[in-house]
Amino acid sequence: METQEVWLRAPQSAEFFERLFREFATQNPLIERLEARFLDVAGVRIQSLVDHWILTEDPELRAQLPKLGFVEATLPEGDKVWQHPGARLPHLRFKQKRVTPCLALLVENASDFSTAHNLNLHACHGDEESTYQCAHLTLESGELMPIVRNGYNGYAPGTLSNEEKEALIVVRERLANRNRSGEESLVIAQAHQLIEEAIALVGRDRTADEFFLAERNYYLTRNSAARWQLAQQNRLGISWANQDHHTYRSSRASFHSLIHLFNAMGFIARERFYAGIEAGWGAQVMEHPTSRVVIFADVDIAPEELDIDFANTYLPEREALGTIGLWCALHTSSIAEAGMHHLECEYNFERANALLNANGHPVMPPFTDLPMLKQAFTVAETWKVAPERAKMLVMNGAITPEQAQKFILQGAAGSHLEILQRWEGFKGFNKTGVSAIIRDTDARKQQ
Repeated sequence: METQEVWLRAPQSAEFFERLFREFATQNPLIERLEARFLDVAGVRIQSLVDHWILTEDPELRAQLPKLGFVEATLPEGDKVWQHPGARLPHLRFKQKRVTPCLALLVENASDFSTAHNLNLHACHGDEESTYQCAHLTLESGELMPIVRNGYNGYAPGTLSNEEKEALIVVRERLANRNRSGEESLVIAQAHQLIEEAIALVGRDRTADEFFLAERNYYLTRNSAARWQLAQQNRLGISWANQDHHTYRSSRASFHSLIHLFNAMGFIARERFYAGIEAGWGAQVMEHPTSRVVIFADVDIAPEELDIDFANTYLPEREALGTIGLWCALHTSSIAEAGMHHLECEYNFERANALLNANGHPVMPPFTDLPMLKQAFTVAETWKVAPERAKMLVMNGAITPEQAQKFILQGAAGSHLEILQRWEGFKGFNKTGVSAIIRDTDARKQQ
């Protein structure tokens, strides 16, 4: 997978898929009903869950695709697929025997999806919990194909032997119950050992998906907005299929080890974030070449470190704590007991915002409001602060005694759920907006 620092907008490519979807929905009333229900129940745009389309062989369309930025790739199993390397858009496949379009919709469990919408699926290929499962529902003019991916980006239905099922159970149990307490470097070392053992049992790509499944489940125990939102998405049978990225906060001393941990699962560095000398933070975006997981890894950065590759550099501790360092000092880091700072998923922004606000989970003002991207946090979950942590921060001069007393009595901002909407296939983020929200959510400003 090629990486890049700047992501461009792809309005013509995105419009091609929007037209394709609208025509398909008009010809198939079930799709229109699903689109409306997704929006009404959970604020989810069904279009953001379209994994790929299968169309009839069309030489004229094939000739147009390169002009829209698409390239054709041949997968190991021999399948040919058209994809846009610079945009967050569905893939395209062509089949000569295909008469009407097939929409492949990404869900996390095909049975849950069919039950949620009372659908009588006509067939299902691939074992449940395997790398790839595809179910089939014939429509008036086309086909709906709910699909499930687990650490796999191809199209061959998967199988699971009894031995593989047992290995998967072992891996899930170990990851769900991994030790998060104690010194941060030890927590990372133990997680690294678990990951190596998991890779030996189920493979690297499946390990990546399983690790972040466990991380999302832990995050849910610490964020009520996310629990409410997931309950709505479970009513649709999609779980977190609309995930965009997972955000981790780390101390400077352990940041290099955290990145190395992600590398062990196959993650590749994408763009780096550092909005300027005054920002005081940095982030490394990482993407998995096979899994659909994206990571946003945050850390305090000094002004003189503006141009360094901080993800691959050992960062010495600093006396001054920025927003990220203070959060970790108050709560521990994300890889440890704190868990993720936030999970971000794709929505119809206005509808998701309205639903969350109406159901007791207020959303902060958007920190990104651009033609191709809109983002906002829910108001932070308040977490208790251990008195010994607050007192140590006072001793180190990071906070005042008055701030420490408020943290101990009232708690401090913990995790968020982040809602996002993308347009025009835009795959990146807004550096200025992210910097603003990091400054605005600094615990010292919440007092």
